[in-house]
Amino acid sequence: MHHRIKSGFTLIELMVVVAIVGILAAIAVPVFSGYVNRAKASEAINFIGIIRLRQESYRSEFGQYADAPVATDSTAGLTFTPTTVPGALPTMWPSTGVSAWIQLGAAPDGPVRCQFATVGGAPASAPAGLGFSNNNFWFLAQARCDLDDDNTLLTIEGYSATTQVWISDQKGWE
Repeated sequence: MHHRIKSGFTLIELMVVVAIVGILAAIAVPVFSGYVNRAKASEAINFIGIIRLRQESYRSEFGQYADAPVATDSTAGLTFTPTTVPGALPTMWPSTGVSAWIQLGAAPDGPVRCQFATVGGAPASAPAGLGFSNNNFWFLAQARCDLDDDNTLLTIEGYSATTQVWISDQKGWE
């Protein structure tokens, strides 16, 4: 009589493998989504960097910083382009109402995931608490993003007073 060699997996072995895969997926998905959101935020960080460069060029040519999309010397009630936060899906940069951005020389290459605004001001009009000197012209560049459509805004800012770009999230500013 020949003994059969059993091959294959038992049900318990398969259940253990499925449980391990489930645990690994539960760990990996949040980590992966964090990397995806950081990649999406890098678009805004890069455009804030472009705005910073264009602001410095504008100041060297005209002696002051520019406002876009609307002329103002105040950081209160900034007007953003596009007018609504795009959400998880990128939206096209508007073709009208962006003359201040054109004058500044800053426009994204394609669809955006964030709203953008920049405001510049005279030496004595610098807002308090942002590190601006009252003796210098100043600017603030800001992006607002809702990268995962959860109505929680991520704010990214760049200032003339520093070369750093600041990113807000639920834990604070980094």
